[in-house]
Amino acid sequence: MLWKCAVVILALACVVGSAQADFKPRVSLAASGNTGSVVINGEIAVRFQVSNGGLSGLERARITTDRIIALVNSGFNPANLKVQGDKNAARIYAGDQLICIATANDAKALNSKPLDVANKWASQIRTFLLLPAIALSRNEVTVPLGENRQVDIKGAASGPVSVAIDDAEIAGVTVQPDGRQLTVFAKKLGRALVEVSIQGERAMLVVNVRKYAGKLPTTAIGQVTGNPCPGKLVCYAARQAVAQNAVLEPGSAIEIGEVKCSDESLGVGKTRNATVNVRIVGRDYIPFSATASVQVRNITLPREEAVQLFYSNEPESIHKYQSLYVGRVDQDVVTRILYHHQSEMSKRVQVIVELINPNDTSAQMRIFRGISPPSVDTIYVGHVAANAFMRDCANDISVLETIPPKSRLVLVSDLLSTKQTSSGILQLKQMDGNSTYLRITAAEPGVDNVTRGSIARATDARVMQLSEHIYPTPIKTVDAEYQVGSRWAFISIGKHALTDSSAQKTLYGNYGVTYNINVRVHNPTDEAKKVSIVFDPSAGPCSGVFIVNGKFMPVKYAQPPTEVTLDSIMLNPGETKMCKVITVPLAGSNYPATVIVRS
Repeated sequence: MLWKCAVVILALACVVGSAQADFKPRVSLAASGNTGSVVINGEIAVRFQVSNGGLSGLERARITTDRIIALVNSGFNPANLKVQGDKNAARIYAGDQLICIATANDAKALNSKPLDVANKWASQIRTFLLLPAIALSRNEVTVPLGENRQVDIKGAASGPVSVAIDDAEIAGVTVQPDGRQLTVFAKKLGRALVEVSIQGERAMLVVNVRKYAGKLPTTAIGQVTGNPCPGKLVCYAARQAVAQNAVLEPGSAIEIGEVKCSDESLGVGKTRNATVNVRIVGRDYIPFSATASVQVRNITLPREEAVQLFYSNEPESIHKYQSLYVGRVDQDVVTRILYHHQSEMSKRVQVIVELINPNDTSAQMRIFRGISPPSVDTIYVGHVAANAFMRDCANDISVLETIPPKSRLVLVSDLLSTKQTSSGILQLKQMDGNSTYLRITAAEPGVDNVTRGSIARATDARVMQLSEHIYPTPIKTVDAEYQVGSRWAFISIGKHALTDSSAQKTLYGNYGVTYNINVRVHNPTDEAKKVSIVFDPSAGPCSGVFIVNGKFMPVKYAQPPTEVTLDSIMLNPGETKMCKVITVPLAGSNYPATVIVRS
């Protein structure tokens, strides 16, 4: 079909070319009072507004028109026009034949200079004389399926316009009443040729009917939780709502531009409007660009504890590009993910954490994030990730994201240099949809060009091998007592390791497990006593994040034998108080560690 079209176009080009060689430009005079204009092929080439040497502007235009007609009849080449002159006057010549003069008064009327005016006139005369018999505003037009586009008709030929199309099933074409514009209607995907004829002259228009690369909903809805939800996360939710609700044609990709959204926190039950600039592109599709409207809502959802932990730390060191972890996520199963990997490669490596939806229906996820930027300090990255995660969980801060069918959502995309570590704690619940997959990969940079939040085509879930490090119930509740004057209370964190459901794998250190520690403290003495809650890094250098009686107490770095006091409470004589400590053993640190309660 393409070969056939090429032959037709070439043949018609030869016919049109030979016809245009004999076609003479139309040159005429247009008058408006004493102002005269030289009109060439329907376009004003020269306008005389002032008199010169006793000749009115109209008379000057008549003389110039007659001279150009004579030159056209003699077969002169418009490319040979030249301009000569100075600051007082400039003349346009065709060889030795004078065509017209641009005087100082002409230039003054146009707020210009004589040479500039003459050069402009000469350029217009040359351009309009060289117009083909039929000049379409474009020789090829792409029309979206179901829509129409206009094509202007210009050129030297005048008179009735006729059109013919080689495939009326693909497109339709009509001539507007003024005869100077075509309207092309797209009916069916494909390619068609339209022949435009005027006075025996012909021109060809190529019509391509294609689909847009995608489309957007009228208004996208984003959902977050949080008391309140930070503005930065609200803007992220707006971006994701657009990306995840866009409808893409196969092979297309979405490009997210500027997000206009307030950076103020959003309270529970509140909504916020935002706009997102979007472009959707794909091979053989029409690019689609728009500014999408988004409404982000801060909704209330119940607090839920994780029932399983995906632990991605084997291998801890990355020596090659490889899959690091794969776990299946089922609906309504709250899953925590801890990943911690250090690059030992001489080349850079991209650590990608993503959710894969291989199904024909979408999947909605509620996601809590605790993500650290890469660093060579393995203790620091674990601390940053846990601090962010525990704060978000304490304030119920999460984003609801939708993974479209046959797509994947990138949660983390870290580019690591040698000795840098990627570390984070995530928690998610699949709200609806069939089972999805959590995958962590050490990828070659540039092969999978994705960033955080990217929506990409899903990989085949059938080729993924599930990992074994899945630990049930990553929540430990510890009850303890301390009585002033008695033996101190020693509470181990990470000592009694979890095992997987088959008892084949052991989570030494209980990294990523939440410890809810409840300590009953009693003062039996007749004096007021201060009781301290202390962190002891008993296994080696480590960090910790603690919530002690509702207060955040981060410990960035602790080195044995130094202890760190987390909090102190005062008890009156005979008084009893309950102390609550929440913590998580941090990746990169040395656990077990100990919480001590003493006076």
